[in-house]
Amino acid sequence: MTKGAPLFMRVFACAAITAALTGCAAHSSNLRVGNESSLTSLADQRDAMRAVQEYPAMPDGAETIATIDAGRCHRSFAQSAPTRENLVDDLKVVAYAKGADGITGVTVEKKSGLSNNCWYVLNGTAVAFRLPKQR
Repeated sequence: MTKGAPLFMRVFACAAITAALTGCAAHSSNLRVGNESSLTSLADQRDAMRAVQEYPAMPDGAETIATIDAGRCHRSFAQSAPTRENLVDDLKVVAYAKGADGITGVTVEKKSGLSNNCWYVLNGTAVAFRLPKQR
């Protein structure tokens, strides 16, 4: 590039170099971030969806296990964005791994994802709990 190259040529060159260095491969727009739930088998994920339910409030007699979290990275505006439903499913998997029967108090927050190579991260938290044993 010469010193007198037009601005658009410099911008184009920078964009081309950036694309070459970072790669142009397709990425999932719903990449899980922040916890170990991405390592869960499909069978365990199915079991978690059946075993763990979302409740509007903590049931009487339920025992709190932990506050849990999950996140989804949105990398490409050409693909569908992560949703609350994606996060609830991830939270159920995390809760299932901890032995929970349910989750409540689900909150979803959109955060910057630039440090994770994402446009943004949709982050969710919930309280995982165990129901009292039936007698």
